[in-house]
Amino acid sequence: MKQPIELEQPFVFTVISGKGGVGKSMASVNTATMLSKLGYKVALLDADLGLANCATLLNEPVSATVSSWMEGKCGIEDLPCVTSGITLVTGANAPGENKFKPDLFMDALDQVTAFLKQNHDFIIIDTPAGAGEMSLWALDISQIGVLVLVDEPTAISDVYRLCKYVFNIDPGYKFASIVNYAESEDTAQSTYQRFNTILNYFLNKQTQYFGFIPASEQIRESVQKQKPLLDMGADTDILTEFEFIAENVLAYANNEEKTLLKTVN
Repeated sequence: MKQPIELEQPFVFTVISGKGGVGKSMASVNTATMLSKLGYKVALLDADLGLANCATLLNEPVSATVSSWMEGKCGIEDLPCVTSGITLVTGANAPGENKFKPDLFMDALDQVTAFLKQNHDFIIIDTPAGAGEMSLWALDISQIGVLVLVDEPTAISDVYRLCKYVFNIDPGYKFASIVNYAESEDTAQSTYQRFNTILNYFLNKQTQYFGFIPASEQIRESVQKQKPLLDMGADTDILTEFEFIAENVLAYANNEEKTLLKTVN
């Protein structure tokens, strides 16, 4: 294993989609575990309140949530659950569990994120689909939003509208793309280029390519067995694609850090 590049400060990014069912949580879990394999301390914050899937995909019971911490039922130090080499924190684990207004919950998530930054290199935020309040909070606190694209008309339309909404709020916001359920690298590139063409034509914007996730029976099996691909001993070809994604995230984080240092200096 290569010596990991040391980051001066934690890097936060959000995995987001325009609609549900595109494999967003699966992408979050497996990118997190791959970054951990590369030598980094990684936290995964599931901000899909009441419909959290990351713990399910990791086959981990949730004993404490951000919502229960806000109710005084546990301490903030009780929230992290270490599993498969990563730290998992769940916002709320069942519909109706969160009894707080969105602004209070987002304040609490700010505190949780600051707590995780103390001893993690990367914080990945898994969000609800669409442009709701939790998704916008996650994008605001992140250095980049990573879009999960699939080659399906309604999915492309929904993620385009998500980007348009965010760009209306912050024209300079930065997005990257991961293509899921791709039959090959060529079809993934085709989906990515088609989406970028739409963005460029209507909004004069582009996203960065972070990689693709193959359409694979092994990935479906890992979801059914509730294990990350690394724990499943998946084929090298599949793990190589997730390593490519993780390396692109790392390269982006490193470049952002260098840019920040130049600006400060």
